[in-house]
Amino acid sequence: MKFILKLAKIILIFIFCSIIISCGTSDDPGDVIIPDNTINNFILNNSNYSVLATALNRTSLDSVLNSTMQQYTIFAPNNSAFNSFLSENDYTNINDVPLKELENYLRYHIQPGASKLSEFPDGYIRSLGTGNASDRLLSMYTSTLDDSFYINNEAEVVVSQGNILLDNGYLNPISTFLSLPSITDFLLVSQQSSDDSFANILSESTSENYLARLEDEDAVFTILQASEEAIANYLSENNYAVINDIPQANLQKIIDNHIIPQENVRTEAIEDSLQVTANSGALLNFYEDNGPKIKLENNEIINIITPNIQAVNGVIQIVDRVIE
Repeated sequence: MKFILKLAKIILIFIFCSIIISCGTSDDPGDVIIPDNTINNFILNNSNYSVLATALNRTSLDSVLNSTMQQYTIFAPNNSAFNSFLSENDYTNINDVPLKELENYLRYHIQPGASKLSEFPDGYIRSLGTGNASDRLLSMYTSTLDDSFYINNEAEVVVSQGNILLDNGYLNPISTFLSLPSITDFLLVSQQSSDDSFANILSESTSENYLARLEDEDAVFTILQASEEAIANYLSENNYAVINDIPQANLQKIIDNHIIPQENVRTEAIEDSLQVTANSGALLNFYEDNGPKIKLENNEIINIITPNIQAVNGVIQIVDRVIE
């Protein structure tokens, strides 16, 4: 009898230890837990994104979007959007797109971090894509109007269909493939509320088509974009009713003071001070003092109120004064 009780105790101890071991090892750091609802798996399991799935696989971004080590927000172009992109660029299929180019396009559709649409500003955010002028991450302009969320005023997310929560972030369906933005694209999308825009100043020049020039992806520019409020103040201070009232000589000087050619001047480059030359020949001293600023040759101080809007062919710094 004693032998049977002793044997029963041994069996119970063995069973108890087995349970502890099996429970403990499921959460051990060395275990590989494969998530089943990642961004990549969602795309793979939805036939409407089959072209995107092929593109992600070709660029190895599928493994990035299958990992739960990082969180992402993706604006996912459907097959129709992707096929329009291929057709517009004379590609027969996804394999015709140069690999590095395809990867950069895809990265431009991806945001670092998991964010709901309501958490994005009416303003600029970063993508994971890069441009020709710099290895810095390209910006994109987001805005919300009524029941829709817009990217660069180009692609629309219907809010009720977005914010698809997955294991490693959010997916938002879009039916327009995002193009990589030039400086002109940002000048046009960011100032829609009035006629007092820097894009309108550029378009009033009779000497050159600046908006066309600033679309050139092979050139590099830094643009000091005067804000709408800055332009409105300039018009009022000089008794001009509209931009068209500014004499061409004055207008040209303003334009040349706000364009820095062959430079991608970002505020991270400011150490003590950074001196650059505008298209007019004027010396501009960038420095930091409770925010990035520019000191002109006449000692006037210009505040950079929205820094480092990175486009494919340069960067925009939004400033609070018109530089005459």
